[in-house]
Amino acid sequence: MTHVVLIDNHDSFVYNLVDAFAVAGYKCTVFRNTVPVETILAANPDLICLSPGPGYPADAGNMMALIERTLGQIPLLGICLGYQALIEYHGGKVEPCGPVHGTTDNMILTDAGVQSPVFAGLATDVEPDHPEIPGRKIPIGRYHSLGCVVAPDGIESLGTCSSEIGDVIMAARTTDGKAIGLQFHPESVLSPTGPIILSRCVEQLLAN
Repeated sequence: MTHVVLIDNHDSFVYNLVDAFAVAGYKCTVFRNTVPVETILAANPDLICLSPGPGYPADAGNMMALIERTLGQIPLLGICLGYQALIEYHGGKVEPCGPVHGTTDNMILTDAGVQSPVFAGLATDVEPDHPEIPGRKIPIGRYHSLGCVVAPDGIESLGTCSSEIGDVIMAARTTDGKAIGLQFHPESVLSPTGPIILSRCVEQLLAN
């Protein structure tokens, strides 16, 4: 059974993620972000999920140190704050983008997002008369006040949403395919296809 280690960044959504991983058939172990990196590695995770949470990535306990030790070695899935940590680790800028909390919005897939197996067949704007034209709109649940508008080197944008500072990246992957980041919350009921997206992220990361 795939073992997911979930890093708890002190967020109320953490156990929604635990439940989502359990429903998907994965074993899930939770560690707070203050737990030493060596303890986390000793759990022998097949994949590490960096959870949502408040504040900025640099203030989230040992999360940045964990990325330093594991990126490229153990698959990483970052959600909300966890995604922002991946952005900042690669030299990107996370900044206030206007608070968006508890709303469903349409993420617009980039060309790379359209081609990604994570989002295949999930777009809601496919035209019945022209199924050969891929859709680009994926309804997702947003709960964030920070965002990134420019992908740093090593990061490829898969989808965006509008914000006060421009189009913020809502889904991304590292160019080597070893990490995926989601600014939105796939574990939220406001993300209709969230459970599918979450499982596909795990499948893609384990396949690379």
